[in-house]
Amino acid sequence: MTQSGDLSAITFHRGVEREALRVSRQDGKISQLPHPTALGSPLTHSSITTDYSEALMEFITGVHDSVEGVISELRDIHLMTNRVLDQQDECLWPGSMPCALSSNAEVPIAYYGESNSGKLKRVYREGLSNRYGRIMQCIAGMHYNFSFSDSFWTFLADYRGVDISSEKALKEFKSQQYFALIRNFRRKSWVLSLLFGASPAIDSSFLPHKPEKLTTLGDRTWAGLNATSLRMSDIGYQNKAQDGLFVCYNEVDTYINTIKGALKTPYPAYEKIGVKVDGDYKQLSHNILQIENEYYSDIRPKRVTQSGEHPSAALQKRGVEYIEVRIMDLDPTSPIGMKPETLYFLDTFLMCCMLHGDDRLGMDECQQLRKTQQEIATHGRELDTPFDFGFGPIPLRDKASELLSHMHEIAKFLSDQTGNSAYLDSLVHQQNKLANLDTLPAAQVLQQCEQYGSYQEAMLSIGKAQQQAWLAQEVSPELQQKFKQWAEHSIAEQAKIESSDQVDFDTFLKQYMQPQ
Repeated sequence: MTQSGDLSAITFHRGVEREALRVSRQDGKISQLPHPTALGSPLTHSSITTDYSEALMEFITGVHDSVEGVISELRDIHLMTNRVLDQQDECLWPGSMPCALSSNAEVPIAYYGESNSGKLKRVYREGLSNRYGRIMQCIAGMHYNFSFSDSFWTFLADYRGVDISSEKALKEFKSQQYFALIRNFRRKSWVLSLLFGASPAIDSSFLPHKPEKLTTLGDRTWAGLNATSLRMSDIGYQNKAQDGLFVCYNEVDTYINTIKGALKTPYPAYEKIGVKVDGDYKQLSHNILQIENEYYSDIRPKRVTQSGEHPSAALQKRGVEYIEVRIMDLDPTSPIGMKPETLYFLDTFLMCCMLHGDDRLGMDECQQLRKTQQEIATHGRELDTPFDFGFGPIPLRDKASELLSHMHEIAKFLSDQTGNSAYLDSLVHQQNKLANLDTLPAAQVLQQCEQYGSYQEAMLSIGKAQQQAWLAQEVSPELQQKFKQWAEHSIAEQAKIESSDQVDFDTFLKQYMQPQ
């Protein structure tokens, strides 16, 4: 790296959210049991909660200044959770695409108790069910929350000649630069699908009909033979209502106004569903978005919100605090859904996106990048095929090699400055994948499907083996006591919230849905 300034004190702050279905160990079917009481309240537990479904667990780490800290905390959560699931003959499903599902009715919507805030979360999920179906909501992934240390902002402002001496100037500078990172992420995120995509196959129950782009493997598996991440393709998350939202992150205010506009713009298909029908809520509103988190993107600008505060209001008042990377598939070969080397690569990749520049994204480039991202998700292992990244076709192998070569300088710098070779080692490992496509996670998943006869059997066998490995490990009394206290505290907190509600749910919802 040729930039001047002191980067030696730079640290990254990161945390992880890992989703995983609970399934029966006997047949791999989605769990119909409630969230285990021994794991606490999903409404208030800071580390163990649920996502869309009662059976879709979500593990959340705190913020760490090292990859090892994230991995260690995630391991503890898995260690304790697997002991609880073992008692009810369940294990975690290791893949991003769900297990065999007979119908939408088989997917239980998450329950968060009888408080107004708990009911709000439940009704929001009812809305997702009525809008998109429950099966699609069972897709799981890994989210990476990332921010830079204060020393980095001092360096970057100095390098770019920006005065950040006032609190307002620093807030605006951080937000502008995080949005520049997001724009560059959208230009480059295809490489994450290529290198880490691990969802090339689905159980045939996931869709009513086999898409032409997929091939039949065995009796019940549909696969893209050169796919990387069907989760990130139009086979995965689908949302026609949001197709008209042009969100390419050129300006903070434009982004916020676009999201706010979607929150108050009715959508005809959702109007037909109704909001409160015969005394029961079917959704929170009939607008394009019920709440801001319904907007789906492979990356989001984030700010920790205060009680009752909407995310966009937090961004507008206090600026971007961190970014959330949402593109990553679960790695079925890892018992925690990801490998340390992946997180080191993400650090390097996000640093590259931040330093690349701040060119705006036009609508044509934005739409072309979205189209190319989809194409790489469905046949990205065709490395010698030309893809268009907005400036004409180029063989994917050449484009990937060029990007990784550019990242090599950053990885080497980070390894040199930190004395940790893991940054450079991870980059080299990804470069080696391009020379041996059989080492790509998507290729390995297909090999497992062929070995076990189906996607369902492959993932269930892997999930059971991973659980047995967890159960073979010893747990310290201190760790057991810590998780027991966390569970008990979260249950008490839920009860406290339920007893403190002052208004009925109708009034609460009306107040919550007011623009901020």
